[in-house]
Amino acid sequence: MPAATRAAGADFEEPVMAMPPEIDHAVVAALSQFRMATAEQLRVLHTPEAGPEQMRRRLRRLKDEGLVEDVVLPQAGRPRAWFPTGHTARIAATFPELKGVASPPPGDKSAARLRLGHILAVVRTHVAFVAGARAAEDECAPLDFLPEVYHRYGAGPAGAVIPDGLLHYGRTAADGRTPHRAFVEVDRGTMASEKPASKLIGHARFHDHHPIPAHLRRTSHAQGVLPARQQHYVVFPRLLFVLTGTGQAGFANRANDLEIATRTPYVARMLRTVAAGVAELEDLEADGAGADLWWSTADLDDGPAPWWELTGTRP
Repeated sequence: MPAATRAAGADFEEPVMAMPPEIDHAVVAALSQFRMATAEQLRVLHTPEAGPEQMRRRLRRLKDEGLVEDVVLPQAGRPRAWFPTGHTARIAATFPELKGVASPPPGDKSAARLRLGHILAVVRTHVAFVAGARAAEDECAPLDFLPEVYHRYGAGPAGAVIPDGLLHYGRTAADGRTPHRAFVEVDRGTMASEKPASKLIGHARFHDHHPIPAHLRRTSHAQGVLPARQQHYVVFPRLLFVLTGTGQAGFANRANDLEIATRTPYVARMLRTVAAGVAELEDLEADGAGADLWWSTADLDDGPAPWWELTGTRP
C-alpha cells in the first residue's frame, strides 16, 4: 500500500486471516498451563503466520465470553497480559493435554499484577525455545514446558526443588531425532546473586536423594527401591539457567556464583553425569535458544555451545 494511502486510511486494519476454532482451545490451554501470557507470546506459540492484531481480537472476544481477563503492563504502548478466569480453570481441567499440569489462575487483577513479572519472563523463555525449534525444524510444541514441577528431597519447606519449568525438546539431525529434557530456572536479577547457585545446589540434593536411609540400602527391604530421581526420570534432565535484566556485570557475577557452587560435594557428584548451563534470555530471543549461547557452569572457560552439547562431565 502506498504511503499516502496508509496515511489517509485511518481505518486501515491488517488483513484478517481465518483461524480455525481449535485456536481458542489452544489459547485457553496455554493460559491455563502458564497462568499468564501476552498476546504476542500467544501469537508466536500458536499462530506465528498471523498478524498481532488477530490474536488481540481473539483474546478480546474470549474476555467478552468470561474466559480470560487482562491487566495492563507498565510499558510503553500499554500492552496487556492475559490470564484465565476461575471458570476457564474449571473448563481446562477437563482437557486431556492438561491432566495433572494445569496451574491455578493468578486470581484477580491485583494478584495478577503482582505476579506478572516472573511469570511472563518464564513464558518468554519458553517462547524462545519454541521459536528456535521452529526455525531449526526441531520439535518443541506450545505445551512442551511444564511449569513448577515439584520434587521433594528432604523435610520442611526447604526440602524440595521446584524449577520454573521442565522443558521437552526433540532435536532433529541427519541421524534421526534425539529427545532432550531440561529443568529451566529463570532469574530476572531481582534476587540476590547467590539465588541461582542455591537452586543448583537444590537440584543436586534432589539428584542425590534416596528414599531409603543410607544404612538400610543394603538390606532386603531396600532391594528394588530406586533413587528418587529414577522414579521420575530415566535420564536426569539438564539444568538450564536463563538470566535476564542483569546486565553484563550481573550475568558474569551470577555465572561465577554458579561455577563456585559446582565445587560443593552434591553438585560436583551430579555434574559427573548431568549437564548444566547458563545463558541470557535476550540472546536466546535474538539468536535462537539452540545457538552457541550456553556457558557450562562446570567450567565457564569452555566457551559457549548449544545447550544439548553441554556434556556435564567433571573430573
